[in-house]
Amino acid sequence: MSRIAAKELLKHALEHNYAVGYFESWDLQSTLAMVRAAEHVKSPVMIGVCGTYIGEAKRRYKESLDVYYAMLSRIAEEASVPVALLLNESDDEDMVIKAAEIGFDMVMFAPVFASDTLPLKELTEIQKRIVNKAHAYGVAVEGEVGELPLFNSATGELHEGEDTDPEVCRNFVLETGIDAVAVAVGNCHLKEDGNVTINYDALQTLAREIDIPLVLHGGTSIAHEDLSKAASMGVAKVNFGTGMKRAAINAVKAYMSEHDVDKMDPNDILGRGAGKDMIVKEQEAVMAYVEETIRALNGENKAF
Repeated sequence: MSRIAAKELLKHALEHNYAVGYFESWDLQSTLAMVRAAEHVKSPVMIGVCGTYIGEAKRRYKESLDVYYAMLSRIAEEASVPVALLLNESDDEDMVIKAAEIGFDMVMFAPVFASDTLPLKELTEIQKRIVNKAHAYGVAVEGEVGELPLFNSATGELHEGEDTDPEVCRNFVLETGIDAVAVAVGNCHLKEDGNVTINYDALQTLAREIDIPLVLHGGTSIAHEDLSKAASMGVAKVNFGTGMKRAAINAVKAYMSEHDVDKMDPNDILGRGAGKDMIVKEQEAVMAYVEETIRALNGENKAF
């Protein structure tokens, strides 16, 4: 099996007591590494890109969502494990709808990096429009209720969030018709230490009262033992991005410190894909991160 509908994948995760890892890619090599890792541990996986980053106004060069989709979809189709595609956390409603049109399996509107939080009423109306159009294409929609804390690793500053209110969440799910909901229960965006405190009482209440799959963003902030416990409590998907990028950066730093690249063939460093290739080292670092994370999510050997 290769491509799979997101709703089917999340349903399987809930039925078999694991959480699907969503691993957010930034280029071809990272995407290949994520899927290869999932194949190695025989796990379903969700891959995709961050809509906010792709559409970032400050990008030096404009990116094409169609190009990213073509890359992601081809890799997914050739995979030996179930793979679903997500356009994650876009703050552009038009981009979200386009992603549904061109074939992503799940889409998400969430202005998480905006300076001002959207009023709930406005967010509800946007989500209803997206659900209406996405469902017409057979595409699932993820929403978010509550606000995750946001950590700035460059400054050490933490923007406080707001835990998900079960009643607000229940009403939002019913009114919008979303298919999965990201919740805030102590998890934190962009924090790398795996040291947050998960509010299990709040998570248990949400799992009991919300009848669609629950999602945790900020997976890098969560300790592995907490990932396993959350997966056993009804969390169907956990998102990861920052930790993989840190693993890739550290691999490149180590390579540069261990090799005198000025005295090496540039084609050995980039392109040949052999033992001296820096990109291979980067890929292997990402693969190790993803494999370890999938095991923490109870996802190993859950491919179907």
